[in-house]
Amino acid sequence: MNGFIMKRFVGVISAFMLLSCLFGCGSDEGQLTTVALDKNGKITNTIYEDFGEEYYDVTELTQMTENEISTFNAERLTEKITLDSVDKISDGNAVKMVLKYATPTDYAEFNDTTLYFGTVQDALDRGFTISPDLIDENGLKINSDTVEDNKNNHIIITKDKSVFITPYNIVYSSNGVSLKGKKEAVLSSSTSEEIQLILSK
Repeated sequence: MNGFIMKRFVGVISAFMLLSCLFGCGSDEGQLTTVALDKNGKITNTIYEDFGEEYYDVTELTQMTENEISTFNAERLTEKITLDSVDKISDGNAVKMVLKYATPTDYAEFNDTTLYFGTVQDALDRGFTISPDLIDENGLKINSDTVEDNKNNHIIITKDKSVFITPYNIVYSSNGVSLKGKKEAVLSSSTSEEIQLILSK
């Protein structure tokens, strides 16, 4: 889910991100880790996870995260990631963290995962293969003619099993993806190693 940030952090932050990465879920229904893309590919990543008081301190968590982000940005000589907020949710032990990424590439590199956002044609040019098992909302499989018709539309390709919020309607998705409305997809139950979402434009 939220990438594999645990590879970058140690101790408490490692456990925190590992749970998020694997399950894409928070402390209860409605608190799900999300990856929201806008039309320009900028990302807002909202992470929820539960911890008992003895396992973390919000100030320490914030500092550790800021240090990792600072190192990442310094290596690229520009601000690619920002930490928007880290908050303890008042009615329990859940923590909410919001990070913002300049591009899908930055998200993928920081979280050690795959995330592509661009047109179907550009994805093909970069060597990606469009899965023949993608289905529409009625369960009908995509075919070569449909791929051709959608070459100018955007596609998301990822190994991250978070909840994805897209800038355009989702028209085709990998098996097991659960759609919540037209622009939100829950990827955690997908059986595909590499998940694809073709959008309406």
